[in-house]
Amino acid sequence: MRSFRLRSASTLVAIVAAAACGDSSTGPRQQTAAQIATHFDSIALAATAQAQTNELYGSRAFLATLLELPAALGALPSTISVTTASGTEQWKSYELLEVPASGSGSDSSFIFLAFRDSDAHTAIVVDFDGTGHGPMGGIITGDTIFVNPSDASGSTSLTSIGSTCATPSSSLLNPQLDSLSIASCNLASFKTSLSLTSSSTAEVDAALTSVSFTNATISGVRAVDQTAGATVRRIRAILHAAAANKRH
Repeated sequence: MRSFRLRSASTLVAIVAAAACGDSSTGPRQQTAAQIATHFDSIALAATAQAQTNELYGSRAFLATLLELPAALGALPSTISVTTASGTEQWKSYELLEVPASGSGSDSSFIFLAFRDSDAHTAIVVDFDGTGHGPMGGIITGDTIFVNPSDASGSTSLTSIGSTCATPSSSLLNPQLDSLSIASCNLASFKTSLSLTSSSTAEVDAALTSVSFTNATISGVRAVDQTAGATVRRIRAILHAAAANKRH
């Protein structure tokens, strides 16, 4: 399998309402996993270029990389029904279970990802600990703004392990993929619940002040690191930095 090592990105940041978000059609439809990976690869490359003049786009590049990764490994996103403050919407989602090289379950981490629109201008990134609890993360919107929720609860669990992951295409050009090392990988399914409550502000789409779903079936991957906990430490550091520097 091609070697990947996920490179550190700048702080994740919070929410601006986007008019286009009124359309609840989400994620690339009728596409293969490889096509979805290519889509997010191009978004990551564009954001990396933008980060040269606006460092906040480093966060968008990182988000696109996280979404690109399970697709590159052969996983198709799940469609989940998300209850917002304004009603029910259909989002696309992935989940990643990272198991350290030591194989210790307590040091594992579940990374839940969901995107509201096909280009992931609005998305959720949440890190659960090895027990599937302790959610940490929030909503990203407007490409570069992070909303740290005022209240968050949820849980996740691995429900099945499937076939070996695909080998990512050599046509993917995202440089951040070169910083993630995976010893072994399998497609997997998860059962996840999440509730996020955020403060209302003039810049925030009112629908996103309350976001929740229960017992959703999520597709993704279970990956064993070559280096213990490297990716998890990086993701957690970014989420902590986002909370420390939150604008809302």
